[in-house]
Amino acid sequence: MPQFAPDTVAFGDFTGWGVWLDGHYREHQQFIDIGRTSTPAVFIPDWDLLSWKWDDQRGIEDWLNVHQTIHEQLRTQTGVTGVDLSIVDFSNGDYFALWVDEHAAEHAALRQALGITT
Repeated sequence: MPQFAPDTVAFGDFTGWGVWLDGHYREHQQFIDIGRTSTPAVFIPDWDLLSWKWDDQRGIEDWLNVHQTIHEQLRTQTGVTGVDLSIVDFSNGDYFALWVDEHAAEHAALRQALGITT
């Protein structure tokens, strides 16, 4: 089973978001492990992607910025492209859904680029 499944979540599904965060974190850890064991080793930032509080707007902004930095590093190492994942209004269902879909597509491309099949 993939580390990050499901890699989408519905707007307003706070329990689902917790499941999403956990799988997302585990997949990023898998990316870090692959980087560390590559020859030559590749540094991928290891920040706390589990820290999330819906009532902490500053914390959400910080998470989005850190997450974007990690994805920029992954893109550099893999050649995968993506959108700026730091820009989203999580209070808007349409923007949230678009962000989740773009993010899922990028993770699928990263898995493919890194040879992750399960």
